[in-house]
Amino acid sequence: MFSWLSNRRRRNILCGPFPGWWEPILRRNIAHAAYLSAEQNLTLRNITRILVAEKKWEAARGFAITEEVKVTIAAQAALLIVGMNDHDYYGRVQSVVVYPDAFRMPNEEDGWEEDDIGSDNITGQAVYRGPVILAWDDVLKEGRDPSCGQNLVLHEFAHQLDFHDNAIDGTPPLKSRDQSQRWHTVMTAAFVEHKRQIAANEETFFTEHAADDEADFFADATEAFYCAPHGLHDDFPDIYALLAEYYNLDPASWFART
Repeated sequence: MFSWLSNRRRRNILCGPFPGWWEPILRRNIAHAAYLSAEQNLTLRNITRILVAEKKWEAARGFAITEEVKVTIAAQAALLIVGMNDHDYYGRVQSVVVYPDAFRMPNEEDGWEEDDIGSDNITGQAVYRGPVILAWDDVLKEGRDPSCGQNLVLHEFAHQLDFHDNAIDGTPPLKSRDQSQRWHTVMTAAFVEHKRQIAANEETFFTEHAADDEADFFADATEAFYCAPHGLHDDFPDIYALLAEYYNLDPASWFART
């Protein structure tokens, strides 16, 4: 019943043309869109429209939520699922909370306003069965420049994909036992080696934050898959192959090798 209603509502959302005033926002703020095929770009736009319409958009610390904010975040989140045939438009993410810049970790009791008790500034947080919380300045900068190697929206929404099987373990729902076994073998070995490199103060491909746990390693690898695909492909071909299979995309074919 609820699935039928959702599908009907989404058909209604998509029955008209893509808003023309959103096109400059995509061209200006979503650099990845220029590399997608025509079919992928149509899918990206459709997913963006549904995410903008279905999510509750909340401003924090006096920030103003505009159409540019919604479209920029939704389109980057759409990149993760643009190649997937089976997804639920981040159905468990009811809201997206946006700060103007870095913030202290908020909590639900404060209405996701900044928690003055916290001391560490962060730029993003994915809450299990809760919102995605983002700092707009990083969202905008990284959406416009994939070559920086990082993308806050991709990182936090990758966490939400991981949460979908009710386990926060860096393994999103996969299609088969074989895929799950390959994922466990490859990702576990790479995570353990990354932790060893961090402990030994060696130079690493992934960020220091990726050594925190398997969930952050997956989110960090996802950023690399979309923003540094040649480096990931060259240094960690098995991880690249797993993510290409999962996301059903090949970002290494999008960018010129540098």
